[in-house]
Amino acid sequence: MNNKLVKNTMIVLAVSILAKLLAYLWEAMLAAWLGAGDEADALSMTTSVFNILYPILDLGIWKVFLPAYQSKRSAGLRQDAEKIANGALSFFLLLSVALVGFLILCAEPIIGLLAPGFPAKKQSLTVEFLRLSAPAYLLMSAASILGAILQCHDRFLGSQLREIGTHLSKILFVLICFRFLGVWAAVAAIVVGSVFRVLIQLPFFNWGWRWRPGLDLKDRDMRAMIRGLPSVALTAAILHINSLVDRIFASGARGGAVACLNYGNRLMTVFSGLISTAVSTSTYPVMIDHIANGRREELRELLVKIIHALCYLIIPITVYCAMFSRQLVTVAFQRGEFDEAATLLTAGIFAGYCVGMLFTALETVFSNVFYGYGDTRTTLVISSVMILVNVGLDFLFYALWGVPGLALATSAAAILGLGLRLILLRRYIRLPWGRLLREIAVVAGSTGLAVLAAWLLCQRLTALPALPALLLSLAVSAAIYLPMTLLLRSEAIRSIIQFGKKKLHRASNRKG
Repeated sequence: MNNKLVKNTMIVLAVSILAKLLAYLWEAMLAAWLGAGDEADALSMTTSVFNILYPILDLGIWKVFLPAYQSKRSAGLRQDAEKIANGALSFFLLLSVALVGFLILCAEPIIGLLAPGFPAKKQSLTVEFLRLSAPAYLLMSAASILGAILQCHDRFLGSQLREIGTHLSKILFVLICFRFLGVWAAVAAIVVGSVFRVLIQLPFFNWGWRWRPGLDLKDRDMRAMIRGLPSVALTAAILHINSLVDRIFASGARGGAVACLNYGNRLMTVFSGLISTAVSTSTYPVMIDHIANGRREELRELLVKIIHALCYLIIPITVYCAMFSRQLVTVAFQRGEFDEAATLLTAGIFAGYCVGMLFTALETVFSNVFYGYGDTRTTLVISSVMILVNVGLDFLFYALWGVPGLALATSAAAILGLGLRLILLRRYIRLPWGRLLREIAVVAGSTGLAVLAAWLLCQRLTALPALPALLLSLAVSAAIYLPMTLLLRSEAIRSIIQFGKKKLHRASNRKG
């Protein structure tokens, strides 16, 4: 990867780490204050609606707007690019207004459909939460468009700070208002976070562009974006409906099951989301540029580097999190109203979601290739198959393993989705599978040895509290994993070392 791409990846990664830590802090505060009771279930179901509708807007914008905008910029057509930005911002703001009105008016049937197992009182509370949080969607699309524009201008820091602005404002608002408003402060904080999501990006627009409201539906580029939006949006919806289907099943389980699903999923994203987000976000504009200019070999090499990096980082995280799920949940959430029973349930859910970490991350990367070639239909068909498989497996796995089985079903659907994407990807580009499988074998073998050694050590030290046990196991795992991958000549670790040597060489030359 070139220096600019590595720099952008590191910026996104660094900001994502802070954003994920703030997101975890938000969830930990709610877990301590609300535990796994009815209010926590109602709030989790409300945020589940958010977690479906926001990606529909966000992914729709990134996958249809960013390629159109970046293509115009690459061709030197600045005025055309700005016209696309103005039209897209106007269109999505109108769409957001309609969405807010729909949520407020139809909140009751929506919750009745999504939480059929909730008692009437809990359903009523969830309806009120949804109506109060609905205005948060007004500025969500604007934030996504602004972020996409910033990334096309290599202002990745500005685009990623929106996540920090969102979580930090929510946390501060809840800390100030929870004692007066209780759980309603958490609901209102969702709206507060959406406002700061936009405001924090505005100072980075310093090249003269200003939004001019206007929507020309006869414009060819605008019509192409609108035509591509439904399939992209539906794909985004289907991907997140898997998680919602899990919550629909869990709504009929014991109180707190929906909240525990939410806590387990959020903890998983703390470990995997920051890596996959950093890599896919920073590489997507470059991927689009390679495709637009017909640089197939450069695209293939970029994909190989991305797969190597994701495997090297996520495989050990997956195995470690699955093996030490109970200790991780104990340290992360078990305090205040969050008791031992909630910890055990969340740990099982967390382990189930961990199985799909790598597959979900790679799905996003390969979907970006399809979007780059203007193929939105393939991802739609694959995602539709995934949701059908997930529903079927939910019935089976829920009967076998209860609520944790729902998380495992989502991971199994992700494995199937990745397999289908790899098969159909050959229409556009062929990957060097011998090289990739060797890297995966090196990483998987080193991971197995490292995590197993750490687990066996902690089994002998049963009296050790959860946090020291985690720190010790992490140190032992890293001490074995890193030398093993170096000894077995992992391409990922060699690339990291070569990049470090280049940076040190350039730094010494500048000093000389």
